[in-house]
Formats: sequence, structure tokens, C-alpha cells
Amino acid sequence: MREDSQLAVLLGRILEEENLLGCTLSKLRSKQTQYEKVSLRPLELKGELAYQVTYHYGQKELHENLSAEQVEELVLDLMNGVFRQGHIFTPEADWQVLVSKKGAMKILQHEPSRKGQDVDLAHNRTKQYLLREGTAYPFLVELGVMNEAGRVLKKRYHKFRQLNKYLEVVEDCMPYLPDQGDRPLRIVDFGSGKAYLTFALYYYLVEHLKRDVQIIGLDLKEDVVAFCNEMALRLGFEHLRFYAEDIRDFKADDRVDVVVSLHACDVATDYALAQAVQWGAQVILAVPCCQHEVLGQLEQTKEPVLLEHGILKERVAALLTDAARGKLLETQGYLVRVMEFIDLEHTPKNLLIRAFLDPKTNKRQALEEYRSFATSWGIKPTLEALLTKEG
Repeated sequence: MREDSQLAVLLGRILEEENLLGCTLSKLRSKQTQYEKVSLRPLELKGELAYQVTYHYGQKELHENLSAEQVEELVLDLMNGVFRQGHIFTPEADWQVLVSKKGAMKILQHEPSRKGQDVDLAHNRTKQYLLREGTAYPFLVELGVMNEAGRVLKKRYHKFRQLNKYLEVVEDCMPYLPDQGDRPLRIVDFGSGKAYLTFALYYYLVEHLKRDVQIIGLDLKEDVVAFCNEMALRLGFEHLRFYAEDIRDFKADDRVDVVVSLHACDVATDYALAQAVQWGAQVILAVPCCQHEVLGQLEQTKEPVLLEHGILKERVAALLTDAARGKLLETQGYLVRVMEFIDLEHTPKNLLIRAFLDPKTNKRQALEEYRSFATSWGIKPTLEALLTKEG
């Protein structure tokens, strides 16, 4: 019975001894839940020990406070049907819970990563960003996000949050990328613009993770490219270069591991995605904008009520476009997640298409699903034509 399982015994002991410092459950076993991961921590409520559970929905979070008994039941339920990995932190040890495809559970004990740390019962805590306010990061100072004392400028706080959210997304992608080997990690950023996120990505990988990387940023505006190259030179970012070149014309000299396209307008996103597929990029991050193509393909007679009003028709077209892109990437062997992202200054769109090259993806099933979807709506987006051409 589950109550007698190794995990139940371990949880029961930790909770009884009030030694739980934190817990994170991740790696979904299916896409049936809306949240991506669940974390929990102890806190004091009305003089009693309780636990705050946080359900992470991309940018949003939902909290609830539970008793020790409720927490034990919740963790067991989630590890028995929702997540494939759990980390339980105590002062004495870290415990890693792994669940196989067949449901077999294994628990590994590791040295404590929070040794000597007391249980933090504060109800409200400052969010711990990868980039922290109070630390003067040269690239953020140069970009005008913070001053030389490390204080984030009031008008740039939204950008500061966006940068941290972006780095959290990148952090989640690292297990899908090759380990440090005999060649650098190669990244191409299509439509890099003023390159706030590109500079943050370089800092995170090189300064924080100590990875050997080569990053290329592409943009059509020559003055912007010149500005970014000058800044990279001032910052000493030796392996970051920018070029004034169109997505459609760019040719990589070598293998590309990551493709980023965060505000390529309309079908430029499709060209970026198709190029990423051609290169066999391990990770793709794309925030589309200005999806006009499918809008012109929609016939009101298909869904007369839904498509009667222009604003609704535009939103439907945008959703159909991104749904098609996600499914088309699956037909090429990618594991795809569409998640919420902090909106960019260039566009009110806030969906991020995150794709990982995964040999376990059922490409044939994805193709059948895409064809049914596209036929039903009578659409043929550019990405379909590009991938057909490449194939």
C-alpha cells in the first residue's frame, strides 16, 4: 500500500521532526495539468507550523497553505501520477525522488545543499531572482536598467523582471543541452534588437555557469547592431557578436544548439523556426508577434459567431498560428510547451513557444493531428510550407 511506501515513510519522518526546509516537484509525466511545477516551504500561521504550497503557471503562481498531513498526502498524490522528479531538502540531507515511465519510484540521498540553514517561517519573502537588485551588473548598468549602486531604475523594473523570467526559462532548458565538451555552446538570436535578453543570456551562461559559448545576434537595423557590438566590446563579452542580416539569409558556419526568436514579426518567426529545425537545434525559444498571415486565410463561414468581430478574429488567428507552430515542431521531433511570458515592449503578445529536441516524440501522430487541425480551419501557415520544402 502507498502508506507503507519508502516515500511515505520518509515524508512522515521529516514532517514529524519538523525538518522540512523545502520541496520541489517537477518534470511532468503528461500535459494534463496546467501548472509546470509545485514547490512548498514551511511557514508559521497563527503560531502553528504550516506549509505554503506554490503551483507555478509560467509567470503566475497560485498559493495555498496546508497542514503537515495534507502536505504528505499532496506530495504522494503528485509523485504517484503527475511528476517524475522531486527534491526534498532538510538540514541533514537532500532527497531526490525519481519515477520511471512504468511508475517505479527510486529515492536517492545526497549531501545537504542547505546545511546549517534554519527553517524559514517568514510568510512573505522577497523573490530570489537570478539577477539580484543591489548587485551592480555592468551590462545592466550600461543598458540603463540599474544604476552603479545596483538599484533598479523605477521605469526599468518591468525590464528587470522580464530579464529574470527569461533566465529562469533558460535555466529550465539547460538539462536538454550538451554538457561542456570540446566545443562551445552555439546560440543564434534572431531579431535581437537592443539585445537586453541577449546580453543577459551571455552573462548567465558565461559569468554564472562558466560555460564556453558563442552567441550571434541578428537584426536588420545597422545602427542597433553597431551599438550592440560596441557594448559587447566594452563589457569584454568576447564571444558575443551582432550582424545586420535577415533571418532568411543567415548561414551558420557550424552546428547551432539554441535558437532564440523573441519578437520576429509575423512570418519571420516561421523562418526562424524552420532554420532551427534545419540546424537540428536542441532548444528553441520563440515569442511570436503580429500574426497576420492566418488572419487572411480565415473564412467567417467556418465559425460565424466567433469570427464576426475583427478583434476576436485577430485573437483567434494568433492562437491558431501559434498552435500550428507548436504542432509542426512536434512533427519534427520536438517536445513543445507553450507558456506565458512577460510581455515584451515591442508587442502585447506574451506567449513563449519552448521546444526541446526529443527522440521520444511521436512525429507520425503529431503530423496526423496537425493535418486534421489545419484542414478543419482551412489554413496553411508559412512554417508548414518551409518544413515541407526542407523535407
